[in-house]
Amino acid sequence: MNYTDINKKYTATVTEYLSKGYTINTRTMSGSQGDYAHIDLTNGNEVIRIMVDAFFGSFDNPLNGLEIIVGRADSEVIPNSENDYHTLWNTKLDIFSRERFYEIGADRCHGKFYGTMEEATAAQELKYKRYAAKWQTSKAEDITAKAMEIAKRIIRREFKVKRICEADVTVSKYSGTYAVKYRNKVYRLH
Repeated sequence: MNYTDINKKYTATVTEYLSKGYTINTRTMSGSQGDYAHIDLTNGNEVIRIMVDAFFGSFDNPLNGLEIIVGRADSEVIPNSENDYHTLWNTKLDIFSRERFYEIGADRCHGKFYGTMEEATAAQELKYKRYAAKWQTSKAEDITAKAMEIAKRIIRREFKVKRICEADVTVSKYSGTYAVKYRNKVYRLH
């Protein structure tokens, strides 16, 4: 699922309430509280807000994503009032519907992908396994003795050092990448 699918679900939710006789309550919709989108609807007795907002994980559940929230405004917000000065705060909504879409991954061409909590958890575990496997299978190889002359040229050019102490030079090869280290400076070659 991508963001287009979330837009479709949001539109379907708004359409459902409009078909129940709700109308747009324009006076409470000014301003933003950081949500992606919101629309306020009224049936004359109450004001509800339907919004798309981001949620962020915690220590126990580090998953992020987007959610569609439907909530009722507090009693201070008056429906269909042109002079209403009360702000409809997202944090004070009486939430009665919440649908979450967990971030699974991203792609340069298509943006982020979303799914269920189980799909996002499985994707995150796979990502961690791949990351751990990458670092466990590849070991850095010390090639200082073979590449000392090249390392000296790089140190002179990149670190602007004229007199080089060979004991402070280290050259490593790691997964096709070379690194020249001189004292506390590192230069990577690809």
